[in-house]
Amino acid sequence: MAVTTEAGDKIREIKGELKRTGLWKNEMPVWVMEYEGKRWGTTQDFAEWLQFIYLPNCMHAAAENKKNLIVPQAIRFFEKDVQKGKLLQLLVELDALL
Repeated sequence: MAVTTEAGDKIREIKGELKRTGLWKNEMPVWVMEYEGKRWGTTQDFAEWLQFIYLPNCMHAAAENKKNLIVPQAIRFFEKDVQKGKLLQLLVELDALL
């Protein structure tokens, strides 16, 4: 249960960082409910997926001891964006907890 609590804390930190960097959306994009092979093309697409798909499902995976690393995917979108350095670090820490 401690991992779940730590992961929950880390998810809250990630949400805060998404808000701080302006990537947080107040409304769910249409594609989340009408997903038909959505391909990420931009950092914003990835941030939406992170906010509306990955993070909400992250705790379920942790509870079932399923390892689903996010960092390799995040690096693809954020590696060149210096402002996202803290977000990448938080995602590395989340992967370590799960």
